Amino acid sequence: MELSLNPTLMLEVRWSTGSCGNAGCKYHECVCALCAQPIGIAEDDPRRADHDENCVGCSLCEDDVPMMLFRGEGKDCRQAAFHIACFRRLLEKSAEEK
Repeated sequence: MELSLNPTLMLEVRWSTGSCGNAGCKYHECVCALCAQPIGIAEDDPRRADHDENCVGCSLCEDDVPMMLFRGEGKDCRQAAFHIACFRRLLEKSAEEK
């Protein structure tokens, strides 16, 4: 799928070479490409204690799954991971500026 995103807004995106894939990781390659906050919460976080892993649409589960953009190919490939809410804001801002 091809997206049309505002080039000025895309300057705010932090591109990385990859992440560890662990929810809640604070390493700079693993955080949201817009807000720089960890994506998801760690497995040992107390908020997970009473959480049903089979739920649909809850903010805890939604925050665990990043939206991903990729650019380049092979060794030059870079990725940007976003919270779903941050990615929606990126899309909304792009639509407003058209």
